[in-house]
Amino acid sequence: MAAGLAAPLVVAVGGGLVSAFFYLSVMFGGFGTLILGYLAPLPLFLAGLWLGTPAVLFAGLAGTVAVMAGTSGSWLVSLAYLMTGALPAVLVVRQSLLARVSGDGSLEWYPPGRVLMGLTGLGVVAVLAAVILTFDQPGGLEGVVRRMLARVAEPLFRAQGQSAPGPEEIWMAAALPGLVAISWVIMTIVNGALAQGALMRFGRNKRPPMRLAELELPRWLVPAFLAALLGASVLPDTFGFLAVNVALILAVPFAFAGLSVVHVTARSRSARTPIIVGFYMVLFLFGWPILLLVGLGMIEQWIGLRRRFTRAAPGQEDE
Repeated sequence: MAAGLAAPLVVAVGGGLVSAFFYLSVMFGGFGTLILGYLAPLPLFLAGLWLGTPAVLFAGLAGTVAVMAGTSGSWLVSLAYLMTGALPAVLVVRQSLLARVSGDGSLEWYPPGRVLMGLTGLGVVAVLAAVILTFDQPGGLEGVVRRMLARVAEPLFRAQGQSAPGPEEIWMAAALPGLVAISWVIMTIVNGALAQGALMRFGRNKRPPMRLAELELPRWLVPAFLAALLGASVLPDTFGFLAVNVALILAVPFAFAGLSVVHVTARSRSARTPIIVGFYMVLFLFGWPILLLVGLGMIEQWIGLRRRFTRAAPGQEDE
């Protein structure tokens, strides 16, 4: 029994150490190390989706300890790793591996839409916590972000012989916390999907894949998103700033719902692979189609586009 427990423990701890190495590699600089830093949660997801929740717990703890050792005991860096990498991986793995026996005796897995909403909720909570923690600062969180960006921009503009913009002139500061949260949500999803795909390839996955066509969002998300947009338009100062960033984060689930519409639509076409590849190329090259995806996601919530396309093209396999 001890030998049987030792192997998963070794895999989990090894995954945590590799994750910590990826995370700390950013300190060395270079584009390649940025990619490794982005993939830091991947070994945690591999351990968890293969061996279960206890494995990702051990991997996350091992990674946190390794990050602390690699930064000479820096609690700040270790806490950042724990909160942005280890904790989300633990929560996603735990929820993803939940299952219950349905009436026909088959396993009913935890819905992918709820996993996505859990990550979205974490992003909203993180921004709200940052707003509360900086409430006593001049200008609140927005003021902190503006001053930080101004300090970063000043030497860059000075090197080009130009005058640096003041904190109030940096327009992106109003949306930066939400954009950072969105990047974090997408990073977590990408790493989880990569881990699940790799495990499926070698037959080591515990649960079936989460397919975009199965994504269902709660009905309350549309009014919550519209309320955040309204608040961003009419609320002053910190409250308006918070509403802007919450609206940005709440748009993420709609974007994924829009992607599911694209996949289901392409499924009924003979050239579905070129359609999907072409759409992703346009999305990554230009960026603006993200607005189309959010709109499609909201329409999907209202009238159920995927059900209409599914009825129009019966007998097709799910994406």
